[in-house]
Amino acid sequence: MLWPLAVGSLIHLLVRSATGTASDLAILWRSGASLADGGPLYDSDLEFIYPPLAGWLLAPLGLLPFRDAVVVVVVAGMAAVVAATVLLLRLVGVRADSAVLPGVLLLLAHSRPLMGLLDQGNVDTVLLLAEAGVIALLLARHDVWAGALLGTVCAVKPTLIPVVLALVVLGRGRALLAAAVSGTVLTVLGLLTVPDRDVFFTGVLPLLAGGNRDQLAPFNRSIHGAAVELGLPAWLDAGLRVAAFAVACWVAWRRRSGPMAPLEVVPLLMLGTLLASSFTWANYGIYLLPLLVTVGRRDSLVRTWPAWTGVYLFATQDAWHVEDLAELPDTLLRLLPLWGWLLLLGACAVAAHRSSTGRGGAEPGPRADAEIARIMTAESPRRGSAASSR
Repeated sequence: MLWPLAVGSLIHLLVRSATGTASDLAILWRSGASLADGGPLYDSDLEFIYPPLAGWLLAPLGLLPFRDAVVVVVVAGMAAVVAATVLLLRLVGVRADSAVLPGVLLLLAHSRPLMGLLDQGNVDTVLLLAEAGVIALLLARHDVWAGALLGTVCAVKPTLIPVVLALVVLGRGRALLAAAVSGTVLTVLGLLTVPDRDVFFTGVLPLLAGGNRDQLAPFNRSIHGAAVELGLPAWLDAGLRVAAFAVACWVAWRRRSGPMAPLEVVPLLMLGTLLASSFTWANYGIYLLPLLVTVGRRDSLVRTWPAWTGVYLFATQDAWHVEDLAELPDTLLRLLPLWGWLLLLGACAVAAHRSSTGRGGAEPGPRADAEIARIMTAESPRRGSAASSR
Protein backbone atom coordinates (compact mmCIF):
# COMPACT_ATOMS: atom_id res chain seq x y z
CA MET A 1 0.00 0.00 0.00
CA LEU A 2 2.72 2.46 0.94
CA TRP A 3 5.05 1.98 -2.03
CA PRO A 4 2.59 3.15 -4.74
CA LEU A 5 1.67 6.16 -2.61
CA ALA A 6 5.30 7.05 -1.95
CA VAL A 7 6.54 6.53 -5.51
CA GLY A 8 3.57 8.36 -7.01
CA SER A 9 4.05 11.31 -4.66
CA LEU A 10 7.78 11.50 -5.38
CA ILE A 11 7.26 11.34 -9.14
CA HIS A 12 4.62 14.06 -8.98
CA LEU A 13 6.94 16.27 -6.93
CA LEU A 14 9.80 15.53 -9.32
CA VAL A 15 7.82 16.47 -12.45
CA ARG A 16 6.34 19.58 -10.88
CA SER A 17 9.73 20.80 -9.64
CA ALA A 18 11.53 20.00 -12.91
CA THR A 19 9.01 22.10 -14.84
CA GLY A 20 8.78 24.93 -12.31
CA THR A 21 10.58 28.25 -11.97
CA ALA A 22 13.53 26.99 -9.86
CA SER A 23 14.19 30.51 -8.59
CA ASP A 24 17.22 29.59 -6.48
CA LEU A 25 18.84 27.63 -9.28
CA ALA A 26 18.39 30.56 -11.66
CA ILE A 27 20.79 32.57 -9.50
CA LEU A 28 23.33 29.74 -9.31
CA TRP A 29 23.04 29.02 -13.03
CA ARG A 30 23.71 32.63 -14.02
CA SER A 31 26.80 32.86 -11.82
CA GLY A 32 28.11 29.50 -13.03
CA ALA A 33 27.58 30.53 -16.65
CA SER A 34 29.40 33.82 -16.06
CA LEU A 35 32.38 32.07 -14.48
CA ALA A 36 32.49 29.48 -17.27
CA ASP A 37 32.66 32.34 -19.81
CA GLY A 38 35.59 33.94 -17.97
CA GLY A 39 33.49 36.59 -16.26
CA PRO A 40 32.95 37.42 -12.58
CA LEU A 41 31.31 34.97 -10.21
CA TYR A 42 29.46 37.47 -8.03
CA ASP A 43 26.76 39.67 -9.53
CA SER A 44 26.29 43.34 -8.69
CA ASP A 45 23.21 42.66 -6.54
CA LEU A 46 25.01 39.91 -4.57
CA GLU A 47 22.30 37.36 -5.23
CA PHE A 48 24.98 34.65 -5.43
CA ILE A 49 26.36 34.28 -1.89
CA TYR A 50 28.16 30.92 -2.01
CA PRO A 51 31.93 30.50 -1.48
CA PRO A 52 34.09 30.70 -4.65
CA LEU A 53 34.60 26.94 -4.91
CA ALA A 54 30.85 26.52 -5.46
CA GLY A 55 31.16 28.59 -8.61
CA TRP A 56 33.40 26.02 -10.27
CA LEU A 57 31.06 23.16 -9.34
CA LEU A 58 28.17 25.10 -10.84
CA ALA A 59 30.06 26.16 -13.97
CA PRO A 60 29.17 22.94 -15.87
CA LEU A 61 25.49 23.67 -15.22
CA GLY A 62 26.05 27.11 -16.76
CA LEU A 63 27.03 25.43 -20.01
CA LEU A 64 23.58 23.81 -20.24
CA PRO A 65 20.33 25.52 -21.22
CA PHE A 66 18.57 26.63 -18.07
CA ARG A 67 15.67 24.17 -18.40
CA ASP A 68 18.09 21.27 -18.81
CA ALA A 69 20.03 22.45 -15.75
CA VAL A 70 16.79 22.46 -13.74
CA VAL A 71 16.06 18.86 -14.67
CA VAL A 72 19.60 17.77 -13.74
CA VAL A 73 19.51 19.49 -10.34
CA VAL A 74 15.99 18.35 -9.43
CA VAL A 75 16.66 14.72 -10.36
CA ALA A 76 19.99 14.76 -8.51
CA GLY A 77 18.33 16.36 -5.48
CA MET A 78 15.56 13.79 -5.37
CA ALA A 79 18.05 10.93 -5.71
CA ALA A 80 20.15 12.43 -2.90
CA VAL A 81 17.19 12.66 -0.52
CA VAL A 82 16.12 9.07 -1.21
CA ALA A 83 19.70 7.84 -0.73
CA ALA A 84 20.03 9.82 2.51
CA THR A 85 16.76 8.38 3.80
CA VAL A 86 17.81 4.81 3.02
CA LEU A 87 21.20 5.36 4.68
CA LEU A 88 19.81 6.98 7.83
CA LEU A 89 17.17 4.30 8.29
CA ARG A 90 19.85 1.66 7.82
CA LEU A 91 21.88 3.26 10.59
CA VAL A 92 19.01 2.69 13.02
CA GLY A 93 18.49 -0.88 11.86
CA VAL A 94 15.65 -0.40 9.36
CA ARG A 95 16.18 -2.47 6.23
CA ALA A 96 15.36 -1.26 2.73
CA ASP A 97 12.61 -3.89 2.41
CA SER A 98 10.84 -2.60 5.53
CA ALA A 99 7.50 -0.80 5.21
CA VAL A 100 9.06 2.03 7.20
CA LEU A 101 11.05 3.22 4.15
CA PRO A 102 8.08 3.99 1.86
CA GLY A 103 6.26 5.48 4.83
CA VAL A 104 9.08 7.93 5.49
CA LEU A 105 9.43 8.73 1.79
CA LEU A 106 5.69 9.40 1.56
CA LEU A 107 5.87 11.85 4.44
CA LEU A 108 8.92 13.55 2.95
CA ALA A 109 7.23 13.92 -0.43
CA HIS A 110 4.48 15.98 1.21
CA SER A 111 6.70 17.90 3.64
CA ARG A 112 7.35 21.59 3.38
CA PRO A 113 11.18 21.36 3.45
CA LEU A 114 11.56 18.88 0.58
CA MET A 115 8.84 20.45 -1.55
CA GLY A 116 10.35 23.89 -1.11
CA LEU A 117 13.92 22.80 -1.83
CA LEU A 118 13.02 20.91 -5.02
CA ASP A 119 10.60 23.58 -6.26
CA GLN A 120 13.34 26.20 -5.93
CA GLY A 121 16.07 24.02 -7.43
CA ASN A 122 18.09 24.26 -4.24
CA VAL A 123 21.20 22.15 -3.59
CA ASP A 124 20.54 21.56 0.12
CA THR A 125 19.04 18.21 -0.81
CA VAL A 126 22.55 17.07 -1.74
CA LEU A 127 23.88 18.50 1.52
CA LEU A 128 21.40 16.29 3.41
CA LEU A 129 23.10 13.27 1.85
CA ALA A 130 26.47 14.70 2.88
CA GLU A 131 25.20 15.13 6.46
CA ALA A 132 24.02 11.51 6.48
CA GLY A 133 27.37 10.40 5.05
CA VAL A 134 29.32 12.22 7.77
CA ILE A 135 27.14 10.62 10.46
CA ALA A 136 27.56 7.15 8.94
CA LEU A 137 31.35 7.56 8.77
CA LEU A 138 31.47 8.76 12.37
CA LEU A 139 29.44 5.74 13.52
CA ALA A 140 31.83 3.48 11.62
CA ARG A 141 34.79 5.25 13.27
CA HIS A 142 36.17 6.45 9.94
CA ASP A 143 36.90 9.84 11.46
CA VAL A 144 39.39 11.09 8.87
CA TRP A 145 37.01 10.39 6.00
CA ALA A 146 34.13 11.97 7.91
CA GLY A 147 36.15 15.11 8.54
CA ALA A 148 37.40 15.28 4.95
CA LEU A 149 33.84 15.03 3.63
CA LEU A 150 32.61 17.67 6.05
CA GLY A 151 35.41 20.10 5.17
CA THR A 152 34.76 19.63 1.46
CA VAL A 153 31.05 20.33 1.84
CA CYS A 154 31.65 23.42 3.99
CA ALA A 155 34.04 24.79 1.36
CA VAL A 156 31.19 24.59 -1.16
CA LYS A 157 28.34 25.77 1.09
CA PRO A 158 28.94 26.34 4.82
CA THR A 159 25.46 25.28 5.93
CA LEU A 160 26.94 22.24 7.71
CA ILE A 161 29.45 24.24 9.76
CA PRO A 162 27.54 23.40 13.00
CA VAL A 163 28.70 19.81 12.43
CA VAL A 164 32.23 21.04 13.17
CA LEU A 165 31.05 21.87 16.68
CA ALA A 166 29.46 18.43 16.84
CA LEU A 167 32.91 16.92 16.28
CA VAL A 168 34.15 18.88 19.29
CA VAL A 169 31.26 17.67 21.45
CA LEU A 170 31.82 14.08 20.31
CA GLY A 171 35.55 14.33 20.99
CA ARG A 172 36.52 13.38 17.43
CA GLY A 173 39.84 15.22 17.14
CA ARG A 174 41.02 13.42 14.00
CA ALA A 175 37.79 14.24 12.19
CA LEU A 176 38.06 17.86 13.32
CA LEU A 177 41.61 18.13 11.99
CA ALA A 178 40.66 16.52 8.67
CA ALA A 179 37.72 18.90 8.30
CA ALA A 180 39.92 21.91 9.00
CA VAL A 181 42.57 20.83 6.49
CA SER A 182 40.22 19.90 3.65
CA GLY A 183 37.97 22.91 4.20
CA THR A 184 40.88 25.36 4.31
CA VAL A 185 42.70 23.94 1.30
CA LEU A 186 39.60 23.87 -0.90
CA THR A 187 38.47 27.33 0.21
CA VAL A 188 41.87 28.82 -0.61
CA LEU A 189 41.85 26.99 -3.95
CA GLY A 190 38.48 28.51 -4.77
CA LEU A 191 39.61 32.00 -3.75
CA LEU A 192 42.73 31.80 -5.89
CA THR A 193 40.90 30.75 -9.02
CA VAL A 194 37.98 33.22 -9.29
CA PRO A 195 38.59 36.71 -10.70
CA ASP A 196 36.45 38.64 -8.19
CA ARG A 197 37.54 36.91 -4.98
CA ASP A 198 37.60 40.22 -3.07
CA VAL A 199 33.80 40.48 -3.32
CA PHE A 200 33.46 37.43 -1.10
CA PHE A 201 35.13 39.33 1.76
CA THR A 202 33.85 42.84 1.08
CA GLY A 203 30.28 41.97 0.10
CA VAL A 204 29.16 38.41 0.76
CA LEU A 205 30.43 37.88 4.31
CA PRO A 206 29.15 41.26 5.65
CA LEU A 207 25.79 40.59 3.97
CA LEU A 208 25.44 37.19 5.64
CA ALA A 209 26.59 38.51 9.01
CA GLY A 210 23.87 41.15 8.83
CA GLY A 211 21.11 38.63 8.18
CA ASN A 212 20.96 38.61 4.37
CA ARG A 213 19.06 41.19 2.26
CA ASP A 214 16.30 43.31 3.78
CA GLN A 215 13.75 42.21 1.19
CA LEU A 216 14.14 38.61 2.40
CA ALA A 217 13.30 39.50 6.02
CA PRO A 218 9.68 38.22 5.74
CA PHE A 219 11.09 34.76 4.92
CA ASN A 220 13.45 34.61 7.90
CA ARG A 221 12.31 31.90 10.31
CA SER A 222 15.04 32.22 12.94
CA ILE A 223 14.51 33.80 16.35
CA HIS A 224 16.12 36.96 14.99
CA GLY A 225 13.64 37.01 12.12
CA ALA A 226 10.74 36.66 14.56
CA ALA A 227 12.18 39.41 16.76
CA VAL A 228 12.32 41.79 13.81
CA GLU A 229 8.80 40.87 12.67
CA LEU A 230 7.35 41.26 16.17
CA GLY A 231 9.35 44.37 17.06
CA LEU A 232 11.18 42.86 20.03
CA PRO A 233 14.07 44.80 21.59
CA ALA A 234 17.59 43.87 20.51
CA TRP A 235 18.61 42.68 23.98
CA LEU A 236 15.71 40.24 24.14
CA ASP A 237 16.48 39.00 20.63
CA ALA A 238 20.11 38.33 21.56
CA GLY A 239 19.17 36.68 24.84
CA LEU A 240 16.68 34.31 23.23
CA ARG A 241 19.16 33.33 20.51
CA VAL A 242 21.90 32.59 23.02
CA ALA A 243 19.49 30.66 25.24
CA ALA A 244 18.21 28.49 22.37
CA PHE A 245 21.70 27.63 21.18
CA ALA A 246 22.83 26.93 24.75
CA VAL A 247 19.94 24.51 25.28
CA ALA A 248 20.80 22.68 22.04
CA CYS A 249 24.44 22.43 23.14
CA TRP A 250 23.40 21.15 26.57
CA VAL A 251 21.21 18.42 25.10
CA ALA A 252 23.97 17.47 22.64
CA TRP A 253 26.47 17.30 25.50
CA ARG A 254 24.14 15.02 27.48
CA ARG A 255 23.90 12.65 24.52
CA ARG A 256 27.54 12.74 23.43
CA SER A 257 28.43 9.27 24.71
CA GLY A 258 25.49 7.16 23.61
CA PRO A 259 26.00 4.31 21.13
CA MET A 260 24.31 6.32 18.36
CA ALA A 261 25.50 9.76 19.53
CA PRO A 262 26.33 11.25 16.07
CA LEU A 263 22.73 10.65 14.93
CA GLU A 264 21.56 12.93 17.74
CA VAL A 265 24.40 15.39 18.33
CA VAL A 266 24.77 16.48 14.69
CA PRO A 267 21.09 17.40 14.07
CA LEU A 268 20.72 18.87 17.56
CA LEU A 269 23.46 21.40 16.86
CA MET A 270 21.96 22.03 13.43
CA LEU A 271 18.67 22.76 15.23
CA GLY A 272 20.36 25.17 17.62
CA THR A 273 21.95 26.97 14.68
CA LEU A 274 18.63 27.23 12.83
CA LEU A 275 17.20 29.01 15.84
CA ALA A 276 20.16 31.25 16.68
CA SER A 277 21.27 32.22 13.17
CA SER A 278 20.73 35.71 11.83
CA PHE A 279 18.84 34.23 8.86
CA THR A 280 17.23 30.79 8.44
CA TRP A 281 15.06 29.42 5.65
CA ALA A 282 12.08 27.28 6.65
CA ASN A 283 13.29 24.53 4.30
CA TYR A 284 16.40 23.96 6.42
CA GLY A 285 14.25 21.77 8.67
CA ILE A 286 15.22 18.90 6.38
CA TYR A 287 18.58 18.72 8.19
CA LEU A 288 16.76 17.39 11.27
CA LEU A 289 15.89 14.10 9.55
CA PRO A 290 18.75 12.18 11.25
CA LEU A 291 17.28 13.01 14.65
CA LEU A 292 13.76 12.04 13.62
CA VAL A 293 14.70 8.57 12.34
CA THR A 294 15.87 7.64 15.86
CA VAL A 295 12.24 7.55 17.04
CA GLY A 296 12.22 3.75 16.89
CA ARG A 297 14.85 3.51 19.64
CA ARG A 298 13.60 3.30 23.21
CA ASP A 299 15.98 6.01 24.42
CA SER A 300 15.19 8.40 21.56
CA LEU A 301 14.78 12.07 22.37
CA VAL A 302 11.86 12.36 19.94
CA ARG A 303 9.74 9.52 21.28
CA THR A 304 7.10 11.93 22.63
CA TRP A 305 4.01 13.60 21.18
CA PRO A 306 5.26 17.19 21.80
CA ALA A 307 8.31 16.45 19.64
CA TRP A 308 6.14 15.35 16.73
CA THR A 309 3.78 18.26 17.20
CA GLY A 310 6.85 20.40 16.59
CA VAL A 311 7.70 18.32 13.52
CA TYR A 312 4.21 18.91 12.16
CA LEU A 313 4.53 22.66 12.64
CA PHE A 314 7.79 23.01 10.73
CA ALA A 315 7.10 20.32 8.13
CA THR A 316 3.55 21.26 7.18
CA GLN A 317 2.87 23.18 3.98
CA ASP A 318 1.74 26.81 3.93
CA ALA A 319 -1.91 25.85 4.30
CA TRP A 320 -2.63 28.09 7.28
CA HIS A 321 -2.94 31.39 5.45
CA VAL A 322 -6.22 33.15 6.18
CA GLU A 323 -7.37 36.10 4.07
CA ASP A 324 -7.79 39.46 5.81
CA LEU A 325 -6.29 38.15 9.04
CA ALA A 326 -5.03 40.79 11.45
CA GLU A 327 -1.31 41.58 11.28
CA LEU A 328 -0.18 39.89 14.51
CA PRO A 329 -2.03 36.58 14.03
CA ASP A 330 -0.88 36.48 10.40
CA THR A 331 2.73 36.98 11.49
CA LEU A 332 2.44 34.26 14.12
CA LEU A 333 1.09 31.83 11.52
CA ARG A 334 3.91 32.61 9.09
CA LEU A 335 6.38 31.78 11.86
CA LEU A 336 5.04 28.23 12.28
CA PRO A 337 8.43 26.64 11.39
CA LEU A 338 10.07 28.58 14.23
CA TRP A 339 7.44 27.47 16.74
CA GLY A 340 7.93 23.89 15.56
CA TRP A 341 11.70 24.04 16.01
CA LEU A 342 11.33 25.54 19.48
CA LEU A 343 8.81 22.88 20.50
CA LEU A 344 11.06 20.11 19.16
CA LEU A 345 14.06 21.52 21.06
CA GLY A 346 12.01 21.82 24.23
CA ALA A 347 10.79 18.22 23.93
CA CYS A 348 14.37 17.01 23.41
CA ALA A 349 15.56 19.00 26.43
CA VAL A 350 12.85 17.50 28.65
CA ALA A 351 13.63 13.99 27.40
CA ALA A 352 17.35 14.51 28.00
CA HIS A 353 16.69 15.79 31.51
CA ARG A 354 14.46 12.84 32.35
CA SER A 355 16.77 10.21 30.97
CA SER A 356 18.97 8.50 33.51
CA THR A 357 22.74 8.64 33.24
CA GLY A 358 22.83 4.98 32.34
CA ARG A 359 20.52 5.42 29.37
CA GLY A 360 21.36 8.88 28.13
CA GLY A 361 25.03 9.40 28.80
CA ALA A 362 26.81 6.16 29.59
CA GLU A 363 29.55 4.76 27.44
CA PRO A 364 28.32 2.11 25.00
CA GLY A 365 28.74 -1.39 26.32
CA PRO A 366 29.52 -4.61 24.45
CA ARG A 367 25.92 -5.14 23.35
CA ALA A 368 25.74 -1.60 21.93
CA ASP A 369 29.04 -2.06 20.13
CA ALA A 370 27.76 -5.33 18.65
CA GLU A 371 24.59 -3.59 17.46
CA ILE A 372 26.55 -0.85 15.71
CA ALA A 373 28.86 -3.39 14.11
CA ARG A 374 25.90 -5.38 12.82
CA ILE A 375 24.23 -2.30 11.33
CA MET A 376 27.37 -0.95 9.68
CA THR A 377 28.30 -4.31 8.13
CA ALA A 378 24.73 -4.87 6.91
CA GLU A 379 24.40 -8.09 8.91
CA SER A 380 21.06 -9.06 10.38
CA PRO A 381 20.22 -11.67 13.03
CA ARG A 382 19.05 -15.02 11.75
CA ARG A 383 15.35 -15.60 11.97
CA GLY A 384 15.73 -18.77 13.91
CA SER A 385 18.06 -17.35 16.56
CA ALA A 386 17.11 -17.04 20.19
CA ALA A 387 17.45 -13.27 19.96
CA SER A 388 14.86 -13.16 17.20
CA SER A 389 12.54 -15.35 19.23
CA ARG A 390 12.78 -13.00 22.13
